[in-house]
Amino acid sequence: MKRTIHLGALVTVLSLAACGGEGADSAPTDTAMSSKQLKDLTADDVRSTCESLEARVKLSKEDACEYLGLMAAPALGKPCGTLKDECISASDESAQGQAVDGDCLPPDTQRAGCTATLAEYEVCLLAQTQMIRALTCDSTLTSLDTAPPDCDTVARKCPQIIATDDGEGQGTESP
Repeated sequence: MKRTIHLGALVTVLSLAACGGEGADSAPTDTAMSSKQLKDLTADDVRSTCESLEARVKLSKEDACEYLGLMAAPALGKPCGTLKDECISASDESAQGQAVDGDCLPPDTQRAGCTATLAEYEVCLLAQTQMIRALTCDSTLTSLDTAPPDCDTVARKCPQIIATDDGEGQGTESP
């Protein structure tokens, strides 16, 4: 189960890293949208939500590379710092010019039946982003074993999106 939580976090960081940037603050999702339940979001709602959240969930290249180094170090047998440095020195060409897509929200198949509101999900997503930004090569993977407390409501209302410690949820996606 812990591997699925780590995998979910990896999927999250990859979608956040694709946007690049430093993670500046921006206006929250508009009030009318924030009360919508995830199960009721249209494709246009998802697009506009991701555009609204983009600046707040962007990871710096350093944060993304440090996270990827931390995750890959055990499998590759290289120190996290080495992997981080290799990642940072790699070209940014593939990420340039990418448009915002719906990757900031779970796919509609996972949102089906999810009664958490967009505002509740946004709080969780921002908490996970902060958790990833706080990681260093000195961190342990066990720091990712549980979702931040700000995700408890989403985990309760949408166990298919966030794995919980009691074994509920599929652990396939983390906001």
